[in-house]
Amino acid sequence: MVIRQGDGSAKRLGELGLTVEDIHAALSAGQGEARSWSEAAPRVMPGMARWGRINEHFRIRKGRDGWTYDNPGGLPLTVHPSVGFAIVATTGDAQTGKEEGPAPTTKYAKGATYHKVVEDNGQLPLFVDAEVGPKLHDVVEAKRATWILLYHVTVLGIAAELSLAGSITPQGYVDRWRERILIPFLPFEDVRDERIDKDLPGEDGQGFDVAVERR
Repeated sequence: MVIRQGDGSAKRLGELGLTVEDIHAALSAGQGEARSWSEAAPRVMPGMARWGRINEHFRIRKGRDGWTYDNPGGLPLTVHPSVGFAIVATTGDAQTGKEEGPAPTTKYAKGATYHKVVEDNGQLPLFVDAEVGPKLHDVVEAKRATWILLYHVTVLGIAAELSLAGSITPQGYVDRWRERILIPFLPFEDVRDERIDKDLPGEDGQGFDVAVERR
């Protein structure tokens, strides 16, 4: 199910305790952090810094509303205080935020923790009402729905959507969605030549959700 930009998406976000401003504020903070790195920095740093700052800012902003956070397997989840779901931001491909054409995928392959949260999504309702949430506390603690805030940076701005993953490929790409909430495009106030890193290993923290032990 795809919820278009506009009143429909604002209403659905409201049901989840969110606003477009919450998401745009996090994206803007991430972009500001990415731009703070000079050309002398390792090429991976703007993308990595953007990813980290988006998740951090989102946690801080929603923390004012009573949200908490968790880091299972290094995955930076922002957790709703009562309804039983979490949100994590990550980069998506060029289809992110678009209603037409194929569904988007995550830009980078994900590890074991993503496989687990996507599996759990398939066993939970799309949305648990706040009044019902406490009654399902034990279930939610074990298996909570995880929404992914997909974002895609272009030279003009950032496309985004908040989507509930439905399946993940064996290679680790989330490629199907139970629900997609399209977020209005966030244009850059000053358009400049952005460093749009396409295939840089390590950007986006995608390698951080798997613990690697030496043998």
